[in-house]
Amino acid sequence: MNLVLLTNLKHIDVEVLRKLEELKYNVSVIKVSDFRPENIARLLGDMEFDYAVIPGSSPYDYSNLHVRVVKGPISIYTLPYILSVVSIDNLSPKIHAEKVLGDKMKLIIDRVYNEIIDSYTGTFTIGGLRIPKRPPPILVASDIYYDGDISVDSLVDEANYRVSEGADFIVLSSNPSIDKVVYLKVLEALMDNVEAAIAADPGRIDTLIEAVEMGAPIAMSLTTSTLEYIPRHLRDVAAYVIIPEKISSWRSRLGQLRKAYEKAVSLGYNMVIIDPIVNPPIYPGVLESLITAREASKTINAPLMLGLNNAIEMADIDTHASTALLIYAATEAGVSIVMVGEESYKARGNTREARIAAKLASVSYKLKTPPKDLGYDILRLKGKGPAQNVEYLGHGLVDVNGLRIDCRRLEDHKYKHIEEDTQRKILEACIPWI
Repeated sequence: MNLVLLTNLKHIDVEVLRKLEELKYNVSVIKVSDFRPENIARLLGDMEFDYAVIPGSSPYDYSNLHVRVVKGPISIYTLPYILSVVSIDNLSPKIHAEKVLGDKMKLIIDRVYNEIIDSYTGTFTIGGLRIPKRPPPILVASDIYYDGDISVDSLVDEANYRVSEGADFIVLSSNPSIDKVVYLKVLEALMDNVEAAIAADPGRIDTLIEAVEMGAPIAMSLTTSTLEYIPRHLRDVAAYVIIPEKISSWRSRLGQLRKAYEKAVSLGYNMVIIDPIVNPPIYPGVLESLITAREASKTINAPLMLGLNNAIEMADIDTHASTALLIYAATEAGVSIVMVGEESYKARGNTREARIAAKLASVSYKLKTPPKDLGYDILRLKGKGPAQNVEYLGHGLVDVNGLRIDCRRLEDHKYKHIEEDTQRKILEACIPWI
């Protein structure tokens, strides 16, 4: 089948063309700057082809053209995957390909994600876990805070639950006041009973050293001043996460991290992860942390990690939204590991939310496409579209099963005579005003 790709890209990756040829398409590429239907009709008028594919981002409808033009995906990198699932006959001249496929996009996203996981080479492997230097993929760590008030068995159950929710590894953090023997007993129980790497973050350097001696594969929260405390024979047996000594401007923080990394290398550390530390929003400001990460990704030859809890917990926003946006921004900055927690009621299920966001971020990064219409989403309240028999009329007004509802005056509406399904639809439609 003869295929014409119309694109505004300067070039198309040869890998895309190769994959299309494997699907038995003979491909021609034409660079276009004007995607108006009349211009496309003129351009294709004398050409012989079976289908022309327009970028899915084009705002125009090509239904009335006398040549066979369909909209592809938002990113050309997704096209071979789509055409391996559906025939080009199924694509639309009006709607971009991802939307046409709907839930079938999950098959594509799962396939692409599995390709990422199978093919990436980690900077190093520790505790059975390959650590990527830069995304994709984005690994998810789940932090469990031990305060001494929970049984060891309960902690083991919690850690296994977090792994089942998508955590790639577990971080056991605690207050520095926790007795060293007690912390190490809990750590040992997790290492023996959880099918994932366990990172130690006791808040005390003496406890951290013994944790590594016990076999903890990842040691958290070292700084320039504590690097020398780790005995030489332990410096190459675990991965060490280095954080800034002081939380300050991004330039100062970046300078601290560079010096700490250089010092670590000179002292014989060969598995280092850099964590710029995430600030709470507004003040001191998340942006400072993200800029630090972005600049560190350009100048420090080590994987980057961001613990998101400070930003998530210090803002009254639903975690499915804040976590996803933070992970997307972290991915853009070059971060390959994110850490979340579930200590507060608000943060329940945050590991699962982070896992979905990290998967979408990984696939979006590889396909060079926004994380939209990919089959998976993290929409939990408002949704992308109304339920059946629900119409948004504007100005806070909705029509639900023929009832006109003013969402700003829900207390004025009488619900006793309204069936349960309609009540549910009213509440869903009026979420922003509740």
